[in-house]
Amino acid sequence: MKSRFTIIVVALLLAPIVLLGQRATRIQLGSILPANSVWDKLLKEMAVEWNEETDGRISLRVQSGASDEGTLARRLRAGRPQAAVFGLPGDIHDAFGVLSIPFFFESDAEAFHVVEKLTPTFEQILADEGLVLLNWGHAGWAHFFTEQRVESLDELKATKVFTAAGDERMLQWYKENGFDPEPLAVTDVLLGLNTGLINAHPSPPYVALLFQWYDRTPFMLDVPLAPVIGITVVAERTWRRISAEDQQILQAAAKRLEERLLADVPQQEQESIEQMKSRGLTVVELDDASKASFREVADQMTASWRGTMIPADIYDLAVRERDAFRASR
Repeated sequence: MKSRFTIIVVALLLAPIVLLGQRATRIQLGSILPANSVWDKLLKEMAVEWNEETDGRISLRVQSGASDEGTLARRLRAGRPQAAVFGLPGDIHDAFGVLSIPFFFESDAEAFHVVEKLTPTFEQILADEGLVLLNWGHAGWAHFFTEQRVESLDELKATKVFTAAGDERMLQWYKENGFDPEPLAVTDVLLGLNTGLINAHPSPPYVALLFQWYDRTPFMLDVPLAPVIGITVVAERTWRRISAEDQQILQAAAKRLEERLLADVPQQEQESIEQMKSRGLTVVELDDASKASFREVADQMTASWRGTMIPADIYDLAVRERDAFRASR
């Protein structure tokens, strides 16, 4: 009788643990991406795949529209959300800034060669931050959009240009190089354009179209600045709760999303430009000599990023891999 009583007690004590093991791991994923954007839709498709391919063991809820990525990074570290997408991963660590140096890359192939070579380094950096890399993303190449026609760097310096709020070093860099920057949250850019607080912004064409920023800045300088390369990450403490088998399933789905973005972005970018042109956008094209001069001066200004805005070892590693890619062509 005592033995039977003991078995019943143990069973009752273990019951919550068994039920807990059967419960789905729920992951909330945050981003500044607007709802129904191409990235938001793909993330929600990935969420469905995670749920179906793990037989409901993983439940991913995508929440778009965060105010800014600095705040999102702080919330991620605090444990809510448990995963996030960053269009500018420099809010997580300065090392990622090497991917957004103006005129550092000349093509997608070159940029993603460097990304591939530096991924183990970035994964270790993220691990030190308590994060796991799920995939890379691509939003296209940033261009300057302006209210008035701009054809030179000096004319660009005369604009009131948007820069992301919270990045004091970038703000100071702009000022030190003769620009007139105005820090704003991404969600305040349209308001800033409508009120005249800013009249220029660096953006990928799809982003300018999506947020309707181009309506107030109808000139796009046809000098690609840098690819906008993002990441999707999940908190390591959440990742540990997922079985190795399910981790592989999630990573495979995330990789498929990455490949779709890389394949679709060039066409998406061109279609965005054509749509904006049909609605009044003017693409300001420069001759080769003007472009070369523009890039040369910009290169001189961004050389100071090494060791200040970007860790010197990461900067040097990226230069080495970029130059190796160019030498192999």
